[in-house]
Amino acid sequence: MRIPLRNPWALMTLRGKVTFVIGAVLAALSVLLGQRDALLVGLLLLLVPLGAAVFVDRTRLKLSCERKVSPGRAAIGEEMTGTLALDRHGKLPVGVLRFEDRIPAALGPRPRFTLQNLAAEWHREVSYTLTGSQRGRFQTGPLLVRVSDPFGMAALDRQFNATSEVMVTPRIVPLDSMGNAGGTGSTGEARPQRLGLSGQDDILVRSYVRGDDVRRIHWRSTARHGELMVRQEEQAWDPSATVVLDSRGVAHRGSGPESSFEWAVSLTASLAVHFLKEGYAITLFGADGPLTDPHLGDLGKATSRREAITQLTDVTLSDSTDLRRAAEATLRGVGSQMTIAVLGQLSSADAAHLVEMNRNQAYAMAWVLDVEGWASGNGHPERAGRPTPEDHELAENVLRDAGWRVVRVTSGMTVDDAWARMSRMGEQL
Repeated sequence: MRIPLRNPWALMTLRGKVTFVIGAVLAALSVLLGQRDALLVGLLLLLVPLGAAVFVDRTRLKLSCERKVSPGRAAIGEEMTGTLALDRHGKLPVGVLRFEDRIPAALGPRPRFTLQNLAAEWHREVSYTLTGSQRGRFQTGPLLVRVSDPFGMAALDRQFNATSEVMVTPRIVPLDSMGNAGGTGSTGEARPQRLGLSGQDDILVRSYVRGDDVRRIHWRSTARHGELMVRQEEQAWDPSATVVLDSRGVAHRGSGPESSFEWAVSLTASLAVHFLKEGYAITLFGADGPLTDPHLGDLGKATSRREAITQLTDVTLSDSTDLRRAAEATLRGVGSQMTIAVLGQLSSADAAHLVEMNRNQAYAMAWVLDVEGWASGNGHPERAGRPTPEDHELAENVLRDAGWRVVRVTSGMTVDDAWARMSRMGEQL
């Protein structure tokens, strides 16, 4: 079935339309004035853009395109490489082909390139660089191609259907080992041992002997026996931690990659990767409960490094106004020995939920963001239910009184600095 000819005027570029109009005017004036030579020039100016439009419309590209992005996932600021493999199989050459790949602004400028080849068949590979500036999942493509005549009088846009998905993950900062993250043995490794933390009283103790590490003194047994008692070598168990990200919209300020929420996501991802590397089993929670990855089907169970990064890539701000659902979810979930929380602006009610969250666990650490420092510029509008600065400070004190180690994070502080401050608190235990 033959495809009908498209409207030539619609196919003409600005240059082609101007040329056509000039040719029509010149031809009309030549007829009126009886100028045969000028009439030939006018007709030529009319026919060139018309012929170009017909040429472009009748051109069969017979192009194929294979695309890939490597790696398919990268952290914010890391580079990815997009590759387009183009093949043409035809009998006649085409004109000038101009390509543009549709790329979200968060991945950088759109790559544009031109191919002009007189051969009927050819193969080309084109590569370009992508750099993610915003966390999330993005589609690259489809590839747009514009075919035009050599004189630029007419052009026709077409596009391929194929796209590629890329994932820009949170920025992950490598963290040093914390000497007293959750109770240490004589080796100084941050590995909790079986200490009866969750109601199990299975500690083996003996009398203190000169040379024993004072950090192994078990004070409860010392008080009961009236002499210094130390823990014997306990059987190590698998350490685990509950990691809570305050994902409430009311708890954060700022917008885009520079918001307090994105800073909190970066710290949470860094903490998750660090503790997984240290041998912990971690469970991730947001304000609404377990962070769920629809592709992995996670329901709040212990997660792997890849799952944790995926969950934190997809997390968005929640409409919740308190941490009640997060606390309920952690209490229903898999038990752990440590609570790690990255928090926004708090109320005293939020502090009560956090204290309840940690009731059966031995250690608790919280990084509390002073979100007012992120409020400059175009931030989130004022939301109903946002805690006041006074209530926020009171909530911090409630956590400290309940035995939490609390680090206040101000705008401009790096993830490294926030971690170092918590680490120094551990050294003081």
